[in-house]
Amino acid sequence: MTAPSLLPFCVAILAATALCGETAASSFGPLSYQLSLHAGFKDANGQSVAGTEIMNLVPYKGRLYASNSLWMEKDPAVPKACQVLVLDSPKGQWRVEHQFSVGNVRLCCLMTATFSTDGKGNRIDERTLLLAAPDVASGPVNICSRNDDNGEWVPMTLGTSETHASTRAMGLHRDTVTGIDRVFAGTDKLGVLSGVYDPSVPGRIRWEKAPEMQIPEGERAMGFCTCNGKLYGATSRHIYERTDGASPSWRQAYFCPQETSPCGVRGLTAVPNPSGHGEALLIAALSRVRRIDPAAGFEETVELDIPAFMTKSLGVRVPFALSAYNEFMPYKMPGTGELVWLFGFESSYPRAVMETTPPPMLRVLVKESVHHYFAAEARYFIRHAQGQTIRYELAEVTDLAKPTLVAVRAIAVSPFAEDRGNAFYFGGFDCNAVPSHNTAWIYRGERP
Repeated sequence: MTAPSLLPFCVAILAATALCGETAASSFGPLSYQLSLHAGFKDANGQSVAGTEIMNLVPYKGRLYASNSLWMEKDPAVPKACQVLVLDSPKGQWRVEHQFSVGNVRLCCLMTATFSTDGKGNRIDERTLLLAAPDVASGPVNICSRNDDNGEWVPMTLGTSETHASTRAMGLHRDTVTGIDRVFAGTDKLGVLSGVYDPSVPGRIRWEKAPEMQIPEGERAMGFCTCNGKLYGATSRHIYERTDGASPSWRQAYFCPQETSPCGVRGLTAVPNPSGHGEALLIAALSRVRRIDPAAGFEETVELDIPAFMTKSLGVRVPFALSAYNEFMPYKMPGTGELVWLFGFESSYPRAVMETTPPPMLRVLVKESVHHYFAAEARYFIRHAQGQTIRYELAEVTDLAKPTLVAVRAIAVSPFAEDRGNAFYFGGFDCNAVPSHNTAWIYRGERP
């Protein structure tokens, strides 16, 4: 394959529901889709664009960047080395900007960090960095910073690990006591470390040598966000709250004992509190979207039961869903100005259902696991919030030529000026521990 297909496909809104009452709220509406990337081709420089999964999509200085994964790649000829991919324009072709070393199988986290204060809390001109966190089989655990002058990626070593280590989440927060902008990296083996902007050091971030908090044994860091001025960090089963200051500390704010590390508490995002006062935390755990209210003793409200929603929509039992792989992405609707949140997910069908009575409404090209079949469809939700009325729309990326898409892992609003915020990029696939080859994909979605 030398270039991705640009034939348009349509996406239909499959269903909508209102929780906490009905309302005549606006709809996100249908999009038309074009295949932007399907792994397994050479870019304009002759480099192989590979990947079994797209992990992140990040706009940065007029371009769109993506991170991929080679997890479960079954072709021994393909280097197990993750890549940073970049798209320069809507009509351009994706290219490899950087390929990490063999042993860096997944580029789990890609994000921008904008610093307005230095390591002493003094005001500085804004400096925005693009940061990448590849996993490592063993050895130095690095965060890499893009040098915009030459396009090189500068490694910054947080520590070393004798076994596999993954930095699954990063975040930025201004300490409310010291006024210092800090970037945080959560690494399963090293804990939560922080760094400050320092142009005199390689990569321009000076990292603290000691972690602020250890990750619980057997868990991963899953996300960071600032809510009501406080920094929160999620691990596989916990949410922790940071107490700011020169000697910061963390305390447990929420615990989900039934959750497991492969899934984890995902999508940690601050959203307006439906009460009208301050913000609440939005997460995905145990196949449900949950809102956590810090002002009410971290009281939990289940906003959406995804298996129940899908079971009702499809007419067949859906026992499992994994959603909000990275975050709930905010988007302001053109025209109305309504703020909505987009997030992707995967779901499964029971083996018995697919083997005995495959529903005609379901596409049957699915990934098989020990206990279920994972749905081929790449679906995502749009969360609407108008006061105390929360409503979810369900949409699907459809392309009959590439029917096994499985999961939307990442969503980004187009950074290209000509799109004026009316186009999106969706990336994904989930191997689910099944051997795979060149299954990573990215679609561009446009409003008609």
